[in-house]
Amino acid sequence: MTHKLVVDKEFMRLIPPLLEEEYRQLESNILDRGKCLNAILLWDGIIVDGHNRFYICMEHGIEFEIEEIQFDSREEAKLWILENQLGRRNLTDVARIELALRKEGLLTELAKERQTLGGKHKGKLLAKGSTEDNEPVNVRKTLAKEAGISDRTLGMYKQIMEQGSPALIEAVKSGKLKIGAAHKLLPKQIEKRLKQADKMYEYIQKYLPTITDEEEKADIHNQLLGLREQLQMLLARRKSYEAEN
Repeated sequence: MTHKLVVDKEFMRLIPPLLEEEYRQLESNILDRGKCLNAILLWDGIIVDGHNRFYICMEHGIEFEIEEIQFDSREEAKLWILENQLGRRNLTDVARIELALRKEGLLTELAKERQTLGGKHKGKLLAKGSTEDNEPVNVRKTLAKEAGISDRTLGMYKQIMEQGSPALIEAVKSGKLKIGAAHKLLPKQIEKRLKQADKMYEYIQKYLPTITDEEEKADIHNQLLGLREQLQMLLARRKSYEAEN
């Protein structure tokens, strides 16, 4: 049987990819059985669950079942995908947090949309465990609970993503560094960047009066303003970190 199913790139981006060994294990299981045990789930012909099973079955010519799920909108389908993925057992804490944050972003967009529509179409799109009245207060705790982590861990991860260096962020996302350990490094990183920006600011201030070319002087002056903004941002981050910890 030939299945004409649609693979939606936006939907796929919501789903944490399998590791190479996980994909090969799934492939081996399907080949050993000669069939796919779980149906590929669709919404209006678009795959919402089972992308890897679909690709494996198509590659090896293995039959598979399909099952349609009904959603009222694309946003509701995306919300279901995120919640379905949060139910997986083999996810890392980082993968769970990323799913929770994507869900938080989607719920924020939907809340703005509902506000624009004057409060219409609320129903199914609230976070699990929240209500119309307490949603703003409980969303973060609700999402953390769904992700199987504490809301403090979720908060630490967000701080790392906002304030950490690219190297620190990559170390956390790759699993080389635990969230708690990375979070403890934030003050040192902020302090280091603050000192670097401060030294550069002092250097440019001293160098600026010696320049005679007005165009070059204006360009360096703009750099000075940019550094000032960077210093202010770093000071705000340090203050934020100290306040929350």
